[in-house]
Amino acid sequence: MKMRQYIILAICFFVLSGAFISPADQAQAQQVGIKISPVRLEELADPGETIRREISVTNISDDTKTLYAYLSDFRAADESGKPELVAPGTEDGYFLASWIDITAEGIEFAAGETKTVPFAINIPGNVGPGGYYGAILFGTVPPRLQIESEDKGAGMSFSQQVGTLVLLQVKGEANEEARIREFTTDKSVYNTPFNANFLIRVENIGNVHVKPVGRIVIENMFGKEIDEIDVNFEGSNVLPNSIRRYQTEWSGENGFGRYRALLGMSYGTAVSLGGQGKQSLFSELTFWIIPWRMIVPILVTLVFILAIFILLVRLYKHKAVQRAMQQAGLGHVRYVKKFQGPSPTLHFSVILAVILTIVFFVLLAVYFLLFA
Repeated sequence: MKMRQYIILAICFFVLSGAFISPADQAQAQQVGIKISPVRLEELADPGETIRREISVTNISDDTKTLYAYLSDFRAADESGKPELVAPGTEDGYFLASWIDITAEGIEFAAGETKTVPFAINIPGNVGPGGYYGAILFGTVPPRLQIESEDKGAGMSFSQQVGTLVLLQVKGEANEEARIREFTTDKSVYNTPFNANFLIRVENIGNVHVKPVGRIVIENMFGKEIDEIDVNFEGSNVLPNSIRRYQTEWSGENGFGRYRALLGMSYGTAVSLGGQGKQSLFSELTFWIIPWRMIVPILVTLVFILAIFILLVRLYKHKAVQRAMQQAGLGHVRYVKKFQGPSPTLHFSVILAVILTIVFFVLLAVYFLLFA
């Protein structure tokens, strides 16, 4: 039984992580037979305010189920944005679960039935501005501790749970501050066709979640803008004291030269909504696109043409010297170039030209078979 619960626990974390990244996680909830909407709730409120909302819960299985509410805080587990559930109060300064009121009674659901479950977030009047993060989960196993207790059921066993992540920002002079820790590509030089993968790591060093959104502008070697790439337009958040990784790509069939990628992102809550206003982040990098599949055959061909040209010049020079000697009455004297053996120069040049021609076509054949 314990093994089964561990497996379901892993599914639960997977489902919740998807909820934090994208609303598409509702499809994953079907694996445990429970559907929750919304999967993510973002609120902006004043100290002392009470927020009243509802969660839509659906039993999408073929069996009758009794579901129980369970409250938890959460934090960022890693740079992918996956949330890590923690007992209420574990995260200093970012707790939320202890402010949430929701029924402690089991709620019975017939097969396919949907019910709305109301809840309230009671924000203390003396709380400081910033971000607070909690989760409202529903599972088939009741919590071992009472929901009214101080830790709000932190000892609940995981079994078939899905839930809603709540990101609350309390108005006031919160510290909204982020910075770009890294902006890189997976390569410095690309062949064609190319697929440049961009990595952006944004660090939140403030005390409220931020949602950096922006674009990467691509410029060619002449400074001309040739493309734009959206970054985080789905609106994924970066929690306080954490780093969020964003990845995007730029691909194409042709390209040549040095390129510059200009990253611009903005974040922050508008002043009219109690925030510090919009702020901007900038970074840039350069990379190269070299079409080796085109350049290598061209270089080999140029080298071949140059070698043949040199041989032809030598043959022409040899013929010219012989003609001059005949005109001077020295046709019976054999012309031998300096540092060369007694074999005729014409014979050596022809052999060298044949060898170069064979090598040229062999190299081209190897290149196109292995690299083109």
